[in-house]
This record gives sequence, C-alpha cells and structure tokens, in this order.
Amino acid sequence: MWPAFLLPEKRGEEVLAEFQKRIRSFIDRHQLLEPGMKVVVAVSGGSDSLALLHVLKELRDSYQWELHVAHLNHLLRPAAGEEAAFVQGLAHRWGLPVTIGYCRVTQLASRWKVGIEEAARIARYHFLLQVARSVGAQRIAVGHHADDQVETVLFNIIRGTGPAGLAGIPWRNGPIVRPLLGVTRQEIESYCRQAGLSWCTDLSNLDTTYFRNKIRHLLLPLLKREFNPEINQAVLRLADIMEQENRFMSKYAQRLFRRLARKRGLREVEFSLPGFQQLPQAFQRRLLRIAVKTVGGSLRDLGYRHVEESLEFISNPVSFGELHLPKGVRLQKDRGVVRVCCLQGAFRGELSKDFFQELQVPGETYLPELGLVFRAEVKERWEMGELVFTRERDNYQVFFDYDKIELPLYVRNWRPGDRIKLLGLGGSKKIKKLFSDLKIPRQERWKVPLVASKETVFWVVGYRRSEEAKITSETKRILVLSVVRCEKS
Repeated sequence: MWPAFLLPEKRGEEVLAEFQKRIRSFIDRHQLLEPGMKVVVAVSGGSDSLALLHVLKELRDSYQWELHVAHLNHLLRPAAGEEAAFVQGLAHRWGLPVTIGYCRVTQLASRWKVGIEEAARIARYHFLLQVARSVGAQRIAVGHHADDQVETVLFNIIRGTGPAGLAGIPWRNGPIVRPLLGVTRQEIESYCRQAGLSWCTDLSNLDTTYFRNKIRHLLLPLLKREFNPEINQAVLRLADIMEQENRFMSKYAQRLFRRLARKRGLREVEFSLPGFQQLPQAFQRRLLRIAVKTVGGSLRDLGYRHVEESLEFISNPVSFGELHLPKGVRLQKDRGVVRVCCLQGAFRGELSKDFFQELQVPGETYLPELGLVFRAEVKERWEMGELVFTRERDNYQVFFDYDKIELPLYVRNWRPGDRIKLLGLGGSKKIKKLFSDLKIPRQERWKVPLVASKETVFWVVGYRRSEEAKITSETKRILVLSVVRCEKS
C-alpha cells in the first residue's frame, strides 16, 4: 500500500465523479428524489447551493428530473442585489427556469416579534413552498451540509433540546430534501473549484453577532483546539445514532397516538386521562408533541418548560381547567379527558385565507396555508384486499373508486352553496349546515379543506366523506387520499 503522502492526487474529473456518486447514493439510500420529479432548487449563490444545483443538473438526465431555480433576496445587505443577479444569470446560462423573490425581512422580524435569522428562515421556506406550488414541483432541494448539521446539533444543545434536537437536521421534511447532508463544506468548495464554479461569499456569515456564527467561528475552533480535534465527526456520529433511535421511538409513539388519540377535526385531539397517565413519561412527552403538531401548533416554540408544566398539570389530581401553551395551543383537562386544541396557527394570520390548488394524482401536494401534505395513490383492487370494505381508519384517509372520479381534483376552501352527498343520508347537505351541526366556529371554517372536482365535493377533510365514488364489488382501481401535517424546518 502506498503511504498517504505518495498517493497521486486525484484528477479534477475523478473528484467530480466521486462527489456526484456520493450525492447520488445519498439520494437513493434515503429516497429523497424519485425519477421524473419536478424539483425546486434553492440557490443563494454560495458554494453549497451552487454545488447542489450543479450536481442535480448533472444527474437530471438519468433521473428525468425537471429543475427550477429559486432565490429569495432578503434585502438585508448591499450585495444582495448582485447575488440575485448572479443566480438569475447562472440559471439562464444553464438553461434552467428561475424565480427571484424579494422580502423585507427586517419588517417581518418586527411584525412577528422574532429575530432576523428566524424571520429570514420563515420567509425563505414560505417563498420556496409558494414557488413549488406555482410550478407544480413535488420536492424542494436545499443545500444544508455536514458542517451545518454539526452547528445545528450544538445550537440545539446550547438552547436546550431533546432526542429530536440531538438528531439535528432531517434528510427530508415533507417536500423539503437535503441531498448534501453527507458531505462537508470543504468537500463542497473543492468540488466547486474542480468544476470551475465561482460563488458568492456572504460576508454576514463572518459576523459573530449572529448566534450560529459564534458557534462556527468561536465555539467550534475552541472545541477542536482544547478538547477534541475530531469534534465534528463526534457530533455527526451522535446525530446519526440519535436519528436512528429517535426514528424508532417516533414510530412507536405514532402507533400509540393512533390507538389512544381521538381527533375531533383538524384542530382538536382528545385522550382518555387514565390511559394517558398510564404511559411512561417518555411517551407522554412524545404524544403531547404529536398532538400539538397535529392541531397546527408550533413545535419550535414548545420548550422543555412547557412540556414539563403540561405533564405536571395532567398528573396532578387536583388540577383542572386549561393551560395556555405557545401560539394559541390550549391543554384542557376535564372529567377523565385530556384535550389539546389550537385557536390559531403560527404566523398564519400573515397568509391568505383563500386557497385553491390542484391535487397531484398520483403524488403529493403541499398546502402551505394550513401546513398540510395531501397524498394521492392509485392502487389496483387486488392490492388492497378487503381493507376497502372496512370503515376508513379515521377522517384523514379515505378510499374512492378511481374510475368514478372526475379529474382534476382540487383542494380548496368551502364556498357558499357547497353541498355534499353524505354516506347513508339519501340526499345532499349544505356544507354550511354540516359545519353548524359539527359546531365548527365561523372563524375556523375557512381552515377546513375540501377535496372536490369542478362540480362535486368528495371529502370534507377531517370530518366527512361523500357517498360519491364509493367502493363497490365492481371497483377495479382505488384512489387512496390521505392528509398529514408537515412541520417546516
């Protein structure tokens, strides 16, 4: 074997091929992008997003991907306009469609009462989701890499976190995917140099008044110098272990949640008090977090203190009434029942109350106004067995006879005059009357999505499905519709 110092340096094309092979393997292993997908690629102009776009462009022919570049100018720095022009010019040279957005983050930070970094993050993801919706993309690729993972885990530890925070940044969260999470900043910059790519340098990344920059430029060098020169690898191993263990615990907690929770619409979840109290505290914490997310609350604002106060409130035999949690979430305890409900969604007052979007059938459709992901699958009858003759598991997954559905389907708000033909009713009912019967407050009704064709309402999501296109013994193909909440990260 050759000593390391005598090994010949890899040629540029070998570096490029090896890097692309690693990204391709990462994408395939974690099933981030499927063949034929339309992908929005977030490009800031920095080395990480530039490498991401270049790799996806090089791989697109073998996967038949359709790429769309997106860049948001936060209007924070004098150079921001030049970076937007750089990204736009690059996209045009590479023959890729591009959307450039503009947003005054300082005003949003003031309005939302959050820091500049947090306001920029929220604005950026909202912009990317809107672009994805407008161009019909199924995925959004962002350029987080292994060094970002290290900084995020340390950030979470300093702020205070649990198992999910120790797992760091997920490979995929809803439509958002991170193909570069397995490579380092140094490897990314080496790739860009070998590919002849020049990139923009954001000087604000050197400003240590920002907390994350303090971790990058002050804390990490100190840890490497004084404690462990391999601190990055140690943190990445921790994140990998915690991701696997957290995934296992989360799956078990989800099974418990499905068994124990009763959903009452999209914004209320109920548990039996004795059943909840019998659970180990570790799973009580997880079920509480699942419930908060299910009703549309913000997990980013739900801290350790909130969770522990909630568990104390639930376990205390003399405590009854209501506990207020962040962003309009309420925890209620009364007569053998624990209830989690949400009066408002995080920052949702800033979004339009009207939504109308075509459903991808088959495929996934993200609805940013409510933070919901709709999934549509078309299955042959023999694949489903007798499952379709049983009642749907809950009001969040429904089955229809695919050949009796008039496409396209849309997800939208209710409109005056909307009616639905309910199972067993023998006629149709005004949806306004259905909302009244279900005691849904007027101010909450716009948040209840309907799945409909141009003429027919098939599903009042979370509440009732239509008699139309029901499964019969003659059904050959089945449309499976389901909806889940997506927490942006």
